[in-house]
Amino acid sequence: MEIKKEIRSEVTRQYKTIYFIYNADGGLFNELNYWYKKHIKKNESACELCDISHHKYFVRPSWLRFIRRLKKEYRVKVLHRDEVPQKIKQENFSYPSVIGETTDNEFIAIMDKISFIDVTKPTTVDKMEQQIKEFIRKVSK
Repeated sequence: MEIKKEIRSEVTRQYKTIYFIYNADGGLFNELNYWYKKHIKKNESACELCDISHHKYFVRPSWLRFIRRLKKEYRVKVLHRDEVPQKIKQENFSYPSVIGETTDNEFIAIMDKISFIDVTKPTTVDKMEQQIKEFIRKVSK
């Protein structure tokens, strides 16, 4: 048990905040417009993170559980691209993305746009959680 606590505290020191950033704008009008274009007009999905976190109409319960688990160790912010703080915008990350803010106030892409579309892309909340944990484990060694 003691070893797990040491590992957990080491990881917690590495990242203080994890940002999930959708490649879509926030607000009711923007969300309805995105839904209409995706499900009625059948346009290509513009946000792979949306596909993982939401069903056709609502957020996935597995996504909410994942975020709740993550909040036990980190501050977690789920944002739309128009809600991204300037300090992250100036880093020019592509969206969707998962960004870790370190205890040294550095921003590191845990997952970027390419991570969401390449061969190993996550297609479920569980797969995404696994990839994020593997990345954090690798970086914190």
